[in-house]
Amino acid sequence: PRSTVMIACASSLLALGQAWERVAAGELDLAVAGGADSLCRTAYTGFGCLRAMDPAPCRPFSADRAGMNLGEGSAQFLLEPLHLAQARGAEILAEVVGYGASLDAHHPTAPHPEGEGAARAMAMALRVGRLNADEIDLVSAHATATPANDGAECLAVRRALGEAANRVSLTATKSQFGHTLSAAGAVGTFAAVQALQQQTVSPTLRLEKPDPRCDLDCTPLHARERRVRTALVNAFAFGGNNLCLALRRWEGR
Repeated sequence: PRSTVMIACASSLLALGQAWERVAAGELDLAVAGGADSLCRTAYTGFGCLRAMDPAPCRPFSADRAGMNLGEGSAQFLLEPLHLAQARGAEILAEVVGYGASLDAHHPTAPHPEGEGAARAMAMALRVGRLNADEIDLVSAHATATPANDGAECLAVRRALGEAANRVSLTATKSQFGHTLSAAGAVGTFAAVQALQQQTVSPTLRLEKPDPRCDLDCTPLHARERRVRTALVNAFAFGGNNLCLALRRWEGR
């Protein structure tokens, strides 16, 4: 079976979630899932009309953030049941343990200001993965650097994780790669897998003046070594589409 998923900036995370569900249900022995997107004038012009673009390098979670930068890229993953991966001697990079999706239908382009739908997607990923909030060490954030998005996402993390949010590290990959649109969820997953493997959280670049609404540990300026056992990857798209994937470090058990 094959499918092409298109729900804007959450497309590749939905593809990963659906592929994982099919593999976990025993319907597939192997799945390749991810996303790719390329720069084009149509996308650039559209985001410009929405006043969502920053002509300077973007600054996620910053008080003076003024919009996003577009990027270009692709990330693809091979998903398979554990026993088959072990049988062929595969190098296991991480374990997918949960997945959540929600639709808040708040606005065609703006996120819910309190992060309501985003929080539900994260809570669902925790529930499906049978994870406690205090097991989460990292959130690979959607963090577009637009005025509306980043504060709402931080509120959503607090709603989903409660007091445990104070101990979580966030990273904004769009400060490094730009917003890769349909590929953004897969790119964020790549960053989370690297953090799980290397026990290092990648930095949110240019975060010098944090927004008071973004009052979490957003890993400003420099990478940081820390214990990363379990990570959430967020991708939020126009139309209120909210996706979250939960990953666990592979310990060879």
